Amino acid sequence: MKIKIASRSSKLALKQVEEFIKTFSIEDFDLIEITTQGDKMSAKGNILFDKANFVSDIEKYLLNETADLAIHSAKDMPAQSTDGLEHIYFIKDLPRKISDLLIFKKDQKAVFNKDMKLGTSSLRRKMQAKFHLGSNNICALNGNIDTRLKKLNDGLYDCIILAEAGLSRLNSLLKDQNYIELSHITCSGQGALAVQWKKGGKAEKFLRLSPIAAQSNYLNADIQMERELLKKLGANCNSAISLYASDGILKGEIFGLEKFITFSGADVNQIFEDIKRNGGLRLLHEHNWYKL
Repeated sequence: MKIKIASRSSKLALKQVEEFIKTFSIEDFDLIEITTQGDKMSAKGNILFDKANFVSDIEKYLLNETADLAIHSAKDMPAQSTDGLEHIYFIKDLPRKISDLLIFKKDQKAVFNKDMKLGTSSLRRKMQAKFHLGSNNICALNGNIDTRLKKLNDGLYDCIILAEAGLSRLNSLLKDQNYIELSHITCSGQGALAVQWKKGGKAEKFLRLSPIAAQSNYLNADIQMERELLKKLGANCNSAISLYASDGILKGEIFGLEKFITFSGADVNQIFEDIKRNGGLRLLHEHNWYKL
């Protein structure tokens, strides 16, 4: 059965399609490359938009059955599912790569000081750099992975933060550059991929019967736990929140402008109540009127 696969057209997105094809043993497929609204906004240097803009244009291809399935970064998937569509999360190899890396210019030692010009586009990473690294020179950085590394090595930044998972998929684990693996909790779904399809569509039976889908049950339960909390908080990808669930335990942080709180637990409702009691909702929404 030939499968029509929809994906963004970036180098990383196409590598993610390759990972899906290998993981699910796909042999006969057509690839539909899509330039999404998120891609267009990012190309213009706009960093203040929801990552759902990377997904919603592709979802239209599924709903009108132009494509049978789509591959996304799990971290780009909105917490609220789209009516008529389903998805599962998967990874090719264990363990899931969830770390962020602090990467330095070529030939520069992996030693950080707070005055270095640090580049990142993520509000969560900016706040973690402020609170956990003590950085006082955080600057916006946009573009794909290659673009960001070029800006770093051209001297526009002293160091930048990128996800280990994306670099690994591109086989770009920085042979000529030094880096520090950060111990910070990152974002929901980091390191995982999502395959999405239309309910009752051509790909549904194939995906549900795949042994990979069954093997992914633990991963889906953990990421679903993360997404349930995001929904209850009303958070999105532009919120200054980190979270990671593993084996039914959810841990994370919420960052305000001048302080942050940590949370953990096995029950999403109880975690939500703890966050409210500790002022986490106020901290989460302090950034609605402020740009770092």
